[in-house]
Amino acid sequence: MIGSLALGGAETQLVRLVNGLDRDRYRPSIICMSERGVLMDSLAKDVVVTVASETESPRRTRSRVLLAARLLVGLARAIRDQRPHVVHSYLPAAYVLGSVAAWSAGVPLIVAGRRGVTLPDLYGTVRWRTLAKQANRVIDVHICNSKAVQRVAVWEEGIKPERTRVVYNGIDLPPSAPPAVLPADWQSRSVRAAMVANLIYYKGHRQVLEAVANVVNRYPSFLLVLMGEGPEREALGDAIQRLTIGGNVVFAGTRPDAPRLLTSFDFTILGSSEEGFPNAVMESMAVGVPVVATAVGGVPELIEDGVHGRLVKFGDVDAMAGAIEWMIEHPGERRLMGDAAMYRIGSEFSTERMVSQTEAVYEEFIRKKNPRINSPARHAL
Repeated sequence: MIGSLALGGAETQLVRLVNGLDRDRYRPSIICMSERGVLMDSLAKDVVVTVASETESPRRTRSRVLLAARLLVGLARAIRDQRPHVVHSYLPAAYVLGSVAAWSAGVPLIVAGRRGVTLPDLYGTVRWRTLAKQANRVIDVHICNSKAVQRVAVWEEGIKPERTRVVYNGIDLPPSAPPAVLPADWQSRSVRAAMVANLIYYKGHRQVLEAVANVVNRYPSFLLVLMGEGPEREALGDAIQRLTIGGNVVFAGTRPDAPRLLTSFDFTILGSSEEGFPNAVMESMAVGVPVVATAVGGVPELIEDGVHGRLVKFGDVDAMAGAIEWMIEHPGERRLMGDAAMYRIGSEFSTERMVSQTEAVYEEFIRKKNPRINSPARHAL
């Protein structure tokens, strides 16, 4: 269960999981809360997708309480129609509302897929927190995509550690291919970096732009390409003009082909103030491109500073600028970091590993909750 199958990190991980589940053991389906999305095209053909309430979305319903209530009813109805043994919900809106709906429908095993280090108050602070606490009481296991996310669940929400498990995101190394062909004005730059992130405040674009302004004083041909869209677009455009770096920064918009394009960049940048376990970093590492990133959330669990990339403190513009300049000045070491990054992804973070570890969590808690359904027969998921 998830909000939609729009292009996004959690959505991509769900698709990889569903496609990879053992069909001798599981029969997976997906319930979207309000709409489908472009990732429908990436799903295995045997996966049925249901939309719980296509007419109800935050864009169409002014009352957040009414929206939550209607979605809850729609989710409960969809779950009762399918009668699954396991409901695994991704992201807060889905695992809060979906877990309560699954509990009301008598689902044997309820799983929350936790992907971030904050719990947004989607439907009003008091009511949402109350509903989230109720959901936490009925969720059997919280699968966290990093130890940082697990710590938040345990320390800030009081979830018992024994009801949490860590399963890192999965990604496969792409087949060998020539570097992607970039637009001529990008290709002409001596050093290029990409930042693949939605243009939202916590991704830290403003701080990265300030660092770039320092860098171009010494390296005027440096180019930063921003891949993504979002509400910060206008403010970031203003910042670029104020910092007089319009010739060094390009808005490339949303790029579904970003992982392929990264093969022609020298390094990537992540400037976030918070992260669970960022897919953008994994995608960069998977193609052998090192990363300059802020040491927040689960990022240090993925990148070892000086081995797979460079880590800096969020908000330290000078440190970010220094790390970018180090990448520019050390092409040989930069390439070795990229090789180490690719090796780590291939050896520790494959999709197959993510799927098998998730299946192991299902099996563990199925045995605990209801041994009678732990038979060779397929589980509905």
